[in-house]
Amino acid sequence: MEPEFWHERWSQQQTHFHQPDGHPMLNKWWPTLELGTDAHVLVPLCGKTPDMRTLAERGHRVTGIELSPIAAQDFFIEQHLAVDSDEIGGFDRYRAECGAGTIEILVGDFFTADTETLGAFQAFYDRAALIALPQTMRARYVEHLCTLLTKDAPGLLITLDYDQSQMNGPPFAVDTAEVNTLFEHRGEVASLESGSRLGGQDMLAQRGVKSADEYVFRITATD
Repeated sequence: MEPEFWHERWSQQQTHFHQPDGHPMLNKWWPTLELGTDAHVLVPLCGKTPDMRTLAERGHRVTGIELSPIAAQDFFIEQHLAVDSDEIGGFDRYRAECGAGTIEILVGDFFTADTETLGAFQAFYDRAALIALPQTMRARYVEHLCTLLTKDAPGLLITLDYDQSQMNGPPFAVDTAEVNTLFEHRGEVASLESGSRLGGQDMLAQRGVKSADEYVFRITATD
């Protein structure tokens, strides 16, 4: 999947994959990661998810990485946050104070991010990154994600599973077995909750998906 795909989606406002409401499972399960309030949290392929605001209002330093400048700029406009901008490590950076924390979005290629420039992150939140990628890219994504984390950094991961023959992703179907395979080298994968995703106005149903389940996982690093 080439960067031009995402640039075109955002420029043409073909953003059915964007979920404008904060995810209810974030507030429910995030506390189980047992982080300090000032933890540095990575949100890969963040789009303009309002979940970044939720995390910042907990006191976290939130860093989203996003390919599209449109998504980054829209986020701060829609959240009514006063934003500063600069450059860091080849990324255009947009930054704002938010509640007790901060939010920065780095615009550029996630796979070029490194800890030498950004430091190591103490946790990650993946609501829609893994499922945005085709299967051929997922192992590479997880491998690179783990290089950006401290040794003991936990994470919260949300995925979808459905009959892939009913719809061409993204979002793609990622089942529990694949999550376990992708993260088994990292440590413990705990399945926290699952449930039906489809509703009367759900974009998956509108695209022909007859049933879909959403899963929440906690990834805990072990030695």
